[in-house]
Amino acid sequence: MIVAHLSDLHLGFRAYGRVESDMDIRERDVSAAFERAVGELVRLEPQVVVVAGDVFDRPDPPAGAVVALARGLELLRASLPDTPVLMVAGPRDTPRRSGDPGALAVLDTFSNVEAATNLTRSILFDRLDLHACLVPHRAVVRHPPVVPEPDPRRRWNVLVLHARVTAGGAEEGVHVDPGEWDYVALGGEHRRRAVSPTVRYAGSIERVALDPWEEATDQKGFFTVDLESGRATFHPVPGRPVVALAPIKVGSGDPDRVRRRVREVTDEVPGGIDGKIVRVRLDGAVPGDLLALQGDPLESLKRRALHFAVEAGREPRVPAEAWRPVEAAERLREAVRVELDRDGAASGEALERLAEWMPDQADPDAYPIGRVDTLDGEVAGFGRISTSVPEGLTAVFGGGSRTRRAAAEFLQHRVDEPGPLGRLWRGSEAETLDAALRLAIEAVATSRGLGLVDAALTRAGVDPEASRERRARAAAAQEGANTGEASAAETGADDVGAGLLTDELRAAEQGLREIRADAAEVDGDLEVATMDWLRERQDAETTLHAYRDRARELRARLRRMESAGPEAPCPTCGQVLASHYDEVLAELRDEWEAVVQDGSWWRSRWSQLELKPEHLRELEGRAVRLHAAMEAGSERVELLRGRLAERDGRVGQKLLSRDRLEAPDRAVVDALERVRAARLIRALDLVLDRASRFLCRLSGGRILAVTEGGGRARLQGSGGVLQPLSEEDLAAARLALRLAAASLAAGSGSVLASLPVEEPFDRLDEETRIRALLLFKALLREIPRIVLVTRGAAVDARPELFDYLLEVRDDGAPGGPVLKPVPAGPGWIALKPTVSGPRAAPGRP
Repeated sequence: MIVAHLSDLHLGFRAYGRVESDMDIRERDVSAAFERAVGELVRLEPQVVVVAGDVFDRPDPPAGAVVALARGLELLRASLPDTPVLMVAGPRDTPRRSGDPGALAVLDTFSNVEAATNLTRSILFDRLDLHACLVPHRAVVRHPPVVPEPDPRRRWNVLVLHARVTAGGAEEGVHVDPGEWDYVALGGEHRRRAVSPTVRYAGSIERVALDPWEEATDQKGFFTVDLESGRATFHPVPGRPVVALAPIKVGSGDPDRVRRRVREVTDEVPGGIDGKIVRVRLDGAVPGDLLALQGDPLESLKRRALHFAVEAGREPRVPAEAWRPVEAAERLREAVRVELDRDGAASGEALERLAEWMPDQADPDAYPIGRVDTLDGEVAGFGRISTSVPEGLTAVFGGGSRTRRAAAEFLQHRVDEPGPLGRLWRGSEAETLDAALRLAIEAVATSRGLGLVDAALTRAGVDPEASRERRARAAAAQEGANTGEASAAETGADDVGAGLLTDELRAAEQGLREIRADAAEVDGDLEVATMDWLRERQDAETTLHAYRDRARELRARLRRMESAGPEAPCPTCGQVLASHYDEVLAELRDEWEAVVQDGSWWRSRWSQLELKPEHLRELEGRAVRLHAAMEAGSERVELLRGRLAERDGRVGQKLLSRDRLEAPDRAVVDALERVRAARLIRALDLVLDRASRFLCRLSGGRILAVTEGGGRARLQGSGGVLQPLSEEDLAAARLALRLAAASLAAGSGSVLASLPVEEPFDRLDEETRIRALLLFKALLREIPRIVLVTRGAAVDARPELFDYLLEVRDDGAPGGPVLKPVPAGPGWIALKPTVSGPRAAPGRP
């Protein structure tokens, strides 16, 4: 009995907006891959063909996708008339409305096709002595989930479903014992793998991710499985080449090297890059370095490749421990004291004034902002909302725009924080790109203690906003200062001082570069060590659950045998044991004791791995210390730059004198203003770096970076500054700035516990919306809850990405609109782990 196992066809998949002969090129690629797979199936002549979900890329597939599938099925029917095709609907094939079976149901009318779209179907093939159980996505996510059962009367039992495998011992999902099935055909992962000898993911037949770099070296295709021998054979299906070049090491700030290295590595691609999907990553570069490729270098590469993406190197992930808000007051006071020392003004009176203006006012109860785990209350004009909001990505979708807006406002009013962080959380006051940049900078700076500096300046009688404007004028005076007022002696002294400052600034910048390099290396080591620990812990947990299940099973069998005595049936042949009773009972008891003993070792091992290994804790400590040093070093560089600007702008500085302030007070105010400026500049650098990375990801590399000049934000494309901005580009940039600021301020949930997203998400084009959803999922490690309020097209496009769905119902019901929970997520399958033999090797040293 040969079963062909395909999955994740994703017919109708589109990407990159490249059209040829009135058809999206990637859609045509996927259809061609399916055509090649069908041709191979005809050659192989399997007895059964199963397709494990996500046949289409979306519930409303384009006509070309339906035609491609119908042609393939008709060819199979004509060439292999006795071979049934069994299909289940995955999340991409399943429409939002439960009463709509979707496009896949139409194909169920084909004579050789059985398609399960709503309920679990058990199908018997007498000629093949086969029972096939088809479990579609709706049945997988149903509560309580379906429990598929084999048919013991049949020689062969095959289970087909689209789901992801949970960890051992998990309670959620469809529970399946692989030992009851001859083969379990899974869909839902695009990379092929064997979960066990009889449980497999076939993977997709083409690379159907918008950014397919992780699958670049994978062969795509399908399996055939011989149920008699258990042998599985992979059959590759050629597709469009994807090239993920090894990271190129370049130094930041060296545009000539960037251009040269990109040209060298792309010229070395075997067969060239023409028509391929290509990514180049520049290690050591920041987003601003990508601008060296603007113009012909990048435009020519994009014309040759089907899709060419260039990315900056790995982004530094700053641990929240490196800038805890509760420690901001002491760190800021220390920074101001250092500035007073440098000014020779750290008198006792000045330090007393600093302590008075900046007391230790850390309030740990002020954070986190946005603790939203439930929505419960009256929505004015509509009705009552009462629902939980679990961690993860939640969508509030559907209904009319007025109802959604009311639901969004109800959520946003849960936070009354008046400052920049509160405004960032609510998404207000950022309708323009410049306003979004200003709010992002203020929010990030506030999360790092800017409010404490502003409060100190206010106590000193100085307006913080006016302070910022004065210092900006002072810096601007660097080029045009009238130095004629200074005497020759003063000028000479200033020249010497400026030279010393310049040398100190260069040394500080070099030290910061070294710290950044060390931090990047430790971050990489930490990531690898963490993944190894998590994998080892997961393996130990899975094995422990397997031993526990096996021990329970053996213990139950022992009790049954002891209760029945010599009349007990043999566990192998079923005959009465009689005189063999004591022998079999002793063997069973020995096996149970061995499993209990090995299980105890695994329990101890699992307990050990619950705690992070010492070397991992040391790496985490080093990472925190390096990032704290990087934050301090960045601030020192900005403070030195500010001092140098003040020296070069003496006239501007003279205009800043506060005659009403005594000398010690004036010295403290100067130091506070300098620290404030450094915090804002550091926040600007952080926001531009992360927002550029996010925007490059959202746009698929079409927008390289966000830059700032003269207080104005600009978007940089491959050809230069984008002007004028399209509505879609503006929406993407605003979203990138907001997400960048939120992720920088969140502190792994310690500052921002959630984030609502509404506008401008629905203004994005379809591909960018999908990329945004993937970015949301990645940000959940920093922001535990993200709540998206949307019309619903994104939910239809990628339902499996959401952890929780709340559908807005405003159909005129007496109680008003209802937020109705609907099934969400990819669907899960929990496999019953097994332990083979009396002493499955525990791997003890």
